[in-house]
Amino acid sequence: MGRELDKAVLQQAQAALAHKEAVAAIRSAYQAVLEAQVRYIEAQSDYESLKGHHSEMKAQLDRCATDIAQLTQKEQAAKAKAARARDAVHEIVHTWDADDLRAASEGKTVEAIAADIQTQELRLGGIEALNPHALQEYDRRAAEIDKLRREKEQREADASTLTREIKELRDKWEPGVDRLVSRINRAFSHNFEQINCAGEVDVHKDEDDFERWAIEIKVRFREGETLQILDQHRQSGGERAVSTIFYLMSLQAMAQAPFRVVDEINQGMDPRNERMVHERMVEIACREHTSQYFLITPKLLTGLRYDERMKVHVIASGEHVPSYDERKKEGVEQLDFRMCAEIQRRAAAKYPTPEPIDVGGG
Repeated sequence: MGRELDKAVLQQAQAALAHKEAVAAIRSAYQAVLEAQVRYIEAQSDYESLKGHHSEMKAQLDRCATDIAQLTQKEQAAKAKAARARDAVHEIVHTWDADDLRAASEGKTVEAIAADIQTQELRLGGIEALNPHALQEYDRRAAEIDKLRREKEQREADASTLTREIKELRDKWEPGVDRLVSRINRAFSHNFEQINCAGEVDVHKDEDDFERWAIEIKVRFREGETLQILDQHRQSGGERAVSTIFYLMSLQAMAQAPFRVVDEINQGMDPRNERMVHERMVEIACREHTSQYFLITPKLLTGLRYDERMKVHVIASGEHVPSYDERKKEGVEQLDFRMCAEIQRRAAAKYPTPEPIDVGGG
């Protein structure tokens, strides 16, 4: 007997050590998950910041490109004007011979001819293509555009790197999210099939903003309709309550808990929805190896489904129920529920519920 006891104590110690190692492994895994989430949030923040800066640089580059286009048009117009002036000069020079030149300068002094030359140079200076300020402005703009183009290429390279890193992170966690939501969807769809309705759970994925990702629930409660997104505008309050409790039931396999408390889930439901939800809850809660359910409600319908593994607790409370101190004075330790039921039975027999009156026209 002592040897068996020692052996049992040894096995218990070994089990305790194994449990300690398992708890340490779980703690390390949970810490790794938290670190991964922090890295993902930091990467997403950097990406959003660079994306905004990239948009600003692109807008500035577009403005510079517009300026370049305008300056290019002005340059082409100036070159065309200069070419026309040059052709006119060549034509004049070719048509005039030496006699014509002598005749044009005959009777003029050297000072008068120099003044004519200066006048023609001033006229040529009026041509925009020969204006040095325009050329300087063009060179300055061209250098600025080249600088912005290099910055744009660097920003695009940085954005490409961030996009690749985001894709690598997304490829790691997105399949896991899809598998998890797929498990929830199977359980959610099965619950709705049991009440001859349809429902599905999916992930809404926004390709531009991860903050817009969300769980999307679609339901259908009547034949001939299509699945519609669950919201306050399409479904009634009772239908939304049914969808909510079915979704919570679908999460049961995802997060194990020793018990769950459901407070007044049937309030606001019509009798049909209340019966469907109660039956599904009884079926799920009374399975083997599942969480315990506490359903708290001020009232229930008659003729509901019950299971042998269920327990019903009736709480007697109110202004007409004597307190413990009052009952103790009268020598009554506990309320006599059998007597209460008998009083209720006699009251029901004395004041029966009237039959409904048919006021239809058929």
